[in-house]
Amino acid sequence: MKIYLKTRSGKWILISNKLEHVVIRGKRKSIRYIFAGESTDPPNYTNIKRSIKLPATIINKLISTLLDKKRNKLIITIEPTNESHYIVKIVEEEPGFIDTIINEITSKSKLRVSKDEDAA
Repeated sequence: MKIYLKTRSGKWILISNKLEHVVIRGKRKSIRYIFAGESTDPPNYTNIKRSIKLPATIINKLISTLLDKKRNKLIITIEPTNESHYIVKIVEEEPGFIDTIINEITSKSKLRVSKDEDAA
């Protein structure tokens, strides 16, 4: 699996895994994740199966979910287009797999938003 992320400063990072960070405050315990990777040269792929423009708010969730799935053939690149959007380019993997993950993430966030609106 290869997930390439271009930072806003223009550097490319090959994300390899995520590290768990446990934060304890009083009686509450929460888990946060930190992505681990290494700096790399820009990926040079010519055949891109599909490009998807996504909001920046779900990019971390997408990367985290992809790392959990551990697909061997997965190769994607993620590049910022502006401050609020990224473009995800699928190089190797079925585009339907990525679509399923994106639908799961967005449906969960929509449910959470709708519940917050009902409480208000």
